Amino acid sequence: MKTRLKKSLVAIAVACGLAAAPAFAKPVDADPALWVMRDADTTIYLFGTVHLLPKHLSWFDEGIADAFKASDELKLELLPVDNPASLGPLVMKYAMDPKGRTMAQRLSKEDHASYVKALSEIGLPADQLEPFEPWFIGLQAVALMYAKAGYDPTSGGEQILTEAARKAGKTITAFETPEQQFAMLDATPEAEQLVGVRDLSKRREEALLVISKMIEQWARGDAEGTGRLMNEEMKQTPETARILLTERNVRWAAELKDRLSRPGVVFVAVGAGHLTGENSVQNLLTKHGIKVERVRY
Repeated sequence: MKTRLKKSLVAIAVACGLAAAPAFAKPVDADPALWVMRDADTTIYLFGTVHLLPKHLSWFDEGIADAFKASDELKLELLPVDNPASLGPLVMKYAMDPKGRTMAQRLSKEDHASYVKALSEIGLPADQLEPFEPWFIGLQAVALMYAKAGYDPTSGGEQILTEAARKAGKTITAFETPEQQFAMLDATPEAEQLVGVRDLSKRREEALLVISKMIEQWARGDAEGTGRLMNEEMKQTPETARILLTERNVRWAAELKDRLSRPGVVFVAVGAGHLTGENSVQNLLTKHGIKVERVRY
């Protein structure tokens, strides 16, 4: 489906791995893409995750499960946060407007009225969210939208992989800290954040359709198709793409290049958006002279 959706909701959701798959009526086998890089004593698998999925979408089997079982380390974007309340100080530091502005001051009267109505329909208290930054409100809204549509975080990639790693006694590491992620989200331009807020009012259903299309491609292992669609979605938010995708990919590729100097088998699981498109982690590793191959299973 060709879409002209203005983009921040989809852009941030994909960059953070916060996306949903279509609600299939019966169990469906998914075969998402997997890549591998190796040297004499190190193997690193690269797997793109989705945070929210239907319970009956089966992906943690076959080649994905084999690669995971062979690994002694799981590397995520962020270490598991077992107590969400611990993030409270970061919310206060980064998600509250430092100038004391409200959403009513950021939006026109008409846009604000539409935004309040949209949050009410989604199930969020607009009055309590007035002092927060648009990016934070957008993420809360997206998460609740998908949850109400039947998509479950306990079926998502990070949750399942983390539980499996803990059960197997694997080491769990991360590229970033919670504060680094909050700081990056807060650094995205306000104008691009507001595109997403306005989309809450006008294009929620279209956003769900676009994300569903992306996840259909993810489930088929069509990384190129996912990348093309995501690049189209992010055209209207180039700085958000730079901060949340490209710059992080550059850092992660450099870290993975260095990781090859130590022996072991690592299963890297990051948001699927980081492993698609021209500036994917794989392409950046190739520029470092590292061969990255698709695992066929």
